[in-house]
Amino acid sequence: MKFLENFGKSILPQKVRINIRNYLRRIGSSQVPYSLYSLVFFLSIILTVIAYFFLVFPAIKTSNPVFLVFMSFLALTFVELILITVVFFSFWTYYEFLIFKRTRMIENVLPDFLEDVSVNLRAGMSFDKSLWNSIRPEFGVLEKEIETVAKKVMAGQDTEQALKDFADKYDSTLLHESMDMIIIALKSGGNIADIIDKIVKNVKDAHFLNQELIASVTSYVIFIAVVAVVISPVLFALSFNMMQIIQSLGEKLNSGVSTGVVSINFGENKVKSEDFVLFSKLAVLIISGISSIIIADLREGSIKAGLKYVFLFLPISYIIYVVMLKAITALFGFI
Repeated sequence: MKFLENFGKSILPQKVRINIRNYLRRIGSSQVPYSLYSLVFFLSIILTVIAYFFLVFPAIKTSNPVFLVFMSFLALTFVELILITVVFFSFWTYYEFLIFKRTRMIENVLPDFLEDVSVNLRAGMSFDKSLWNSIRPEFGVLEKEIETVAKKVMAGQDTEQALKDFADKYDSTLLHESMDMIIIALKSGGNIADIIDKIVKNVKDAHFLNQELIASVTSYVIFIAVVAVVISPVLFALSFNMMQIIQSLGEKLNSGVSTGVVSINFGENKVKSEDFVLFSKLAVLIISGISSIIIADLREGSIKAGLKYVFLFLPISYIIYVVMLKAITALFGFI
């Protein structure tokens, strides 16, 4: 494991390592998984070599050794780049989902935390001590973040800067606006408790309006989900069987039917069954993916939230398509 960790550090420039470390702090991780990155790197090389010998090399038709080496180099590089891109996108998608989840958790408990801070301020505590004494385990992610802010302030860092650094870690308008108002109140020397009470009211109003919005679009969400997950796979499965019937009819009428104007031949340009099934599967997956993004935007106001719907919609719609394809095909065969 030590070798993998050292290798992972060696293949990443120092600036990149710093950026990755700062990025991972947003998901609550203080350690960069260099060993995992190295393992994925070696695995990608192994998969690239396997793909080359089983897929690429048999397709290269040449007896020229120079050309063979050149094409092999291009093929290996291309396959490796594809694998690295897929792996990078997979890690990024997973991390972004974790960051989004942590952001939502912070926003949900932010009003309760600020209420505690306001109570402590009115009890005569300083703002720094109010932060520290408002930390509770039930605040989850926010507890760790405020604990970090409080430790920075106690270590001598400027309170305003510590709050700004905390807000900048997350892509949350609600969090940014709340921290900005607190920072302005600290700089102006006004009544911070009153300002925080107003912030709490605004945050609760925003949560209430968001719940109202979710309730108002529920019917649209259900409709889109049913179309994407159920109706679309069933229609594609039914279309496959209708295509089979039409093509079978065309084969029987292969001599053509005269209309008096043109001659129609039902047996030409036959669509292969496997091609239509592949097209249907891709179409079902694409429709499910786009629908999950639309639902996420309607319900939660963020496309990133669609990741959890994607992982739910894609397998369900695919399974329904496969099951309905077999069921309808068996039914038409029985008839």
